[in-house]
Amino acid sequence: MSLRNRLEMFVLTRQEQRTIAFVVLALILGLATQHYRHTHSQPKALPNDSSLAAISPSPSPSLDR
Repeated sequence: MSLRNRLEMFVLTRQEQRTIAFVVLALILGLATQHYRHTHSQPKALPNDSSLAAISPSPSPSLDR
């Protein structure tokens, strides 16, 4: 049995070829996006104590009654 005869069982229809191409393209785009986000990410700034004080909730005026 030649190699050509063995490969004939892997003949795909046009729609199957398009589906496989779509899945491969989606995988490549996902990997490219992941690489881009990894290389272009900015370091996250740590909040200082002064910024935490500004964020802390103040007592509501409605609770003073």
